[in-house]
Amino acid sequence: MTTLDTTRALDQARANHAFDMDRGVFYTYGIPSVIFWLNPSLFRMLEPLVEEVGVPLFRLLVAQHSSLGTEEDYHSMVTTFGKTFEEGFLAWGLAVATGGWGRFELPVFDRDARRAVVIVRNPWELEMQRGAEVRWGCPFLQGKIIGLLSHALGVNCWADEVSGDGGDQGSYVEFRVYPSDKTIRAELLRLRAAHHEEAKRSLEQRTQALLQSEAKQRAILASLSEVVFTLDERAHVTSYHVPKDQAAFHGAPERAIGRHLREVMPEAVASLLLEAIGALAPDGAPRTVNYARERDGEVRFFSTKLSILRDPVSERDGVTAIERDVTERVRAEQALAERLAVIERQQQVIQELSTPIIQVWDGVLALPLVGLIDGRRAAAITDSLLREIVSTRARVAILDLTGVEVVDTAIADHFLRIVRAIELLGATCLISGIQPAVAQALTELGTGIENTRTFGTMRGALMSVMRGRLRS
Repeated sequence: MTTLDTTRALDQARANHAFDMDRGVFYTYGIPSVIFWLNPSLFRMLEPLVEEVGVPLFRLLVAQHSSLGTEEDYHSMVTTFGKTFEEGFLAWGLAVATGGWGRFELPVFDRDARRAVVIVRNPWELEMQRGAEVRWGCPFLQGKIIGLLSHALGVNCWADEVSGDGGDQGSYVEFRVYPSDKTIRAELLRLRAAHHEEAKRSLEQRTQALLQSEAKQRAILASLSEVVFTLDERAHVTSYHVPKDQAAFHGAPERAIGRHLREVMPEAVASLLLEAIGALAPDGAPRTVNYARERDGEVRFFSTKLSILRDPVSERDGVTAIERDVTERVRAEQALAERLAVIERQQQVIQELSTPIIQVWDGVLALPLVGLIDGRRAAAITDSLLREIVSTRARVAILDLTGVEVVDTAIADHFLRIVRAIELLGATCLISGIQPAVAQALTELGTGIENTRTFGTMRGALMSVMRGRLRS
């Protein structure tokens, strides 16, 4: 090694390497060069390209470009590196080995038979791919060998590549060279043509599938009774399907494309939709907006379902809207609500008629009960009777059970609650008209209602009240 200022030079096996430390430049044979780690640096640069174009195309591209300049290399071998091709090839191999290409061997070189075998021990390409899942062999070395041996044998050659692991001696690649009509350029053109045809077929298939899908979507849309439109991220209409029976409430679809939602829909409707669009959840959960629209004095009701639409090309979020005319449903619901209101009012009237509170005298109320006493009716009876006791300042309330034929635990409990509520207001509760079966049931149930004063008839209860008043 010699040193001159900040420049260092290394001559080894006829290979000249120089380092210009001031400029940070490395030279090989006076040509600017660079040293990379095979793995990860160089491997990580090449692997994405292999994955992108595929191994066969990548190999031919590399082989083609590495074969360029082999005529000059061959000339140097037979003039500078040695007196014969064999001697010059091995000397050239030692020179490039100083750059880490591997150790070259030429076990077979038969000029007459135009055959050769080249072995490279620890080739840089295999070392770079060591441990990789995807391997592409040694196309760089293959291109060099094909070019060099074609010049050396004087005929167009091809080199079959066989690689393996030599155990303690490391990896190796063997190139078996023979005359052939195959050329790297021709193989590259053939492969490109095959890729082109495959891409063309794939494009035709995808185009056909797209046309079929579009036709199917149009057929589906044509069969729908809903308005379907899509919006981009700026709320501009990108598609608009309007059934014929909905045309009265929508403009011509072709005029809506590209326009903002506010230009297509009434302002009130557009504001509702835009507000709902702004509230769409990132997880894609749809939202439904309900509104009414009027045209020529006719009011119709609509329900629009909004959901996020992601464009697979731009990856931007748009919106799909499906508007359904729900006028008939809304009107049916309104009619049903009106019927239910009428029924509720009728039930209230029936309830009042079924629990008539009679003011017999001042301070005396009578309530004849008929039929089944359930929880709802008991609550209504208690509420009405207590309000009437308060408003009339009644001192006596007579419950007549003549019309009650069946009593169970729940009904008996309702009676007891009514009696206690009356007594809490300071009034006296009398019970009349208890039927024999009811009396027996109340006794067996043991509810405590038997402690209340009872009379066989309403007349008996009224006579008792009258006698008491006369005494007072």
